[in-house]
Amino acid sequence: MQLTPKLTSCSPDAMASREGIAPGPAKQAPRNSSPAPRPAKAAAQTPPVDVNTSTPEVGKAHAKASFTSLSGPASAVCYVLASLVMTSMTKHAASAWRFPGSSVLLLIECLATVAALAVMPHKEAYRPFSGPILRHLPLVTLSKALNMYLSFVAMKRTSLPVYNALKRLQPVYAMVQDWLIRGNVPVGGEMLGVVLISVGTLVASIGDLEFDLQGYALALIAAGCQSLYLVLARRAQDEVPGLSSMDLLFYTAFFNSALFLPLSAMELDDVRSFLSGPGELMRLAQFLLPYVILGAFLNYATFWCTSANSPLATAVAGNAKGVLSTLVGVVWFSARLTTVGWAGVVGSMLGGFVYSVAQATKPKPKKPDDKAGKNR
Repeated sequence: MQLTPKLTSCSPDAMASREGIAPGPAKQAPRNSSPAPRPAKAAAQTPPVDVNTSTPEVGKAHAKASFTSLSGPASAVCYVLASLVMTSMTKHAASAWRFPGSSVLLLIECLATVAALAVMPHKEAYRPFSGPILRHLPLVTLSKALNMYLSFVAMKRTSLPVYNALKRLQPVYAMVQDWLIRGNVPVGGEMLGVVLISVGTLVASIGDLEFDLQGYALALIAAGCQSLYLVLARRAQDEVPGLSSMDLLFYTAFFNSALFLPLSAMELDDVRSFLSGPGELMRLAQFLLPYVILGAFLNYATFWCTSANSPLATAVAGNAKGVLSTLVGVVWFSARLTTVGWAGVVGSMLGGFVYSVAQATKPKPKKPDDKAGKNR
């Protein structure tokens, strides 16, 4: 009779109730079963974490690719429009207005560009006297300064259609210089486009009724300097890591200010005498603001177009500007072309179209690894 109570007292429920820990078995079961769902929860959460973290990166990649695909055409359009308006204003100042201070205008433009870029937010401080900048930028600066100065002087001695016809030979310079300096070889379609542009340019120049040997020589040298600084600017971006179009704009304007300062000092007497005329000071104030803003934007658009495309593509975009500028010269500056001259303009336009098609169908070269490619 006494064996039964002893057996029941040894059961787990009886022992737990005797010691006052009846909730214990209820809590112990969840502890033993809790590790099981934890891996399941972690496994279930893994896919959403990967998707959520990768979705913004994919979106950024698509946005960057879309911007890159539009950067080339957009930069070319901005360069053509800015250069067209700038050429017309420079021609007005040189021929119609006959302002004697070309270096003064260029100096003010460079100083305004430096001041504007200095106050704008930039990822890194400009270092014009650092080693890489001093190695690659002086030649870029010198060629750009020569182009700016000689172009202004050449416009005084040639009509706008002839000036543009001579400047449209720039792709010839660019093709040779890009091959010698950067080792880039144009494809057959590009060479055909350049040949058509060159022949059209020469034919258009035959239709000019005025001839000034010095003006022709200055325009040809200016065209060579322009293509040279485009090629050198692109090489500087190849050699200096992180060198952007904005950096090139600042450094060239900074160094060009030092070049145009002594030239401006030589023109001060003529400028003072010119501005003493009635209404000339007010005319200078009205001309200077848009000229400076547009000049700074043209510098940026030029480097942007060069970095987004190739120097030769920028040169051909300049040819498209030259065709439009020729029309402006006919309408606003009383320039006339013969039938032969118009045939040359059409040939130049055809060459630009052929080159554009060749650029669009040209396969993009693969970029080699920085050091691996050099060591191979």
